[in-house]
Amino acid sequence: VGFFLLTLVALQFLRQIPLLGALFEIPFLGFWGAAILVSLAFSAGARAAVDGRRRKALERSFGAVDTPHNRGKLGSLLLNQGRARRALEHLTAAVAGEGEVTEWSYRLGQAELRLGQTAGALLALERAAQMDEEHGYGGVLLALAEARRRSGDAAGALTALERFERNHGPKPESAFRRGRALAALGRGAEARAAYGAVFELAAAATKYQRREARVWQLKAALARLGF
Repeated sequence: VGFFLLTLVALQFLRQIPLLGALFEIPFLGFWGAAILVSLAFSAGARAAVDGRRRKALERSFGAVDTPHNRGKLGSLLLNQGRARRALEHLTAAVAGEGEVTEWSYRLGQAELRLGQTAGALLALERAAQMDEEHGYGGVLLALAEARRRSGDAAGALTALERFERNHGPKPESAFRRGRALAALGRGAEARAAYGAVFELAAAATKYQRREARVWQLKAALARLGF
């Protein structure tokens, strides 16, 4: 009951947001989107409460000795906390000191993507893919696809996504990113089909994948509406 009431309150608030609020006026879709956002907020709050003290201890530990490895670990930790700007300095230092470590280039590329630094992200992710495109269970290829699309190379993004799906099968995230790349190429019908596939793939997701799958469902729904 509490979750239902909070969702209704969130829905009323979201409807007041200029432009975006119109989306939450749509029957069912609006409530469903608000429920996802409330669920994500609960999850984020719970994780922050449980992990906050441990993360601070780890941050102090990694920052105690200045080595490329520790800088990379600290940068990755900060990135996972959503602090991409703080992570950037540490990950840059890690790549400079341990350029052969795929993880550091991968995380640096992710941080730069979040900060809108597309050129740097593309460089870091191309380097990571050359070392090990399967790193992060194919996460390197997914991030590389996004960097290429943002750089204006939507065809290159599709190539990266094809390699990912050949190795791992289609996932909600890869289907969404395929839709974005196809839309950038002007292939609207194929893009809409890709967004539709996000919902089919999310429905088949395993229990531990469902929370992340819901995020891609929401993004696909927004993309279908032109957001």
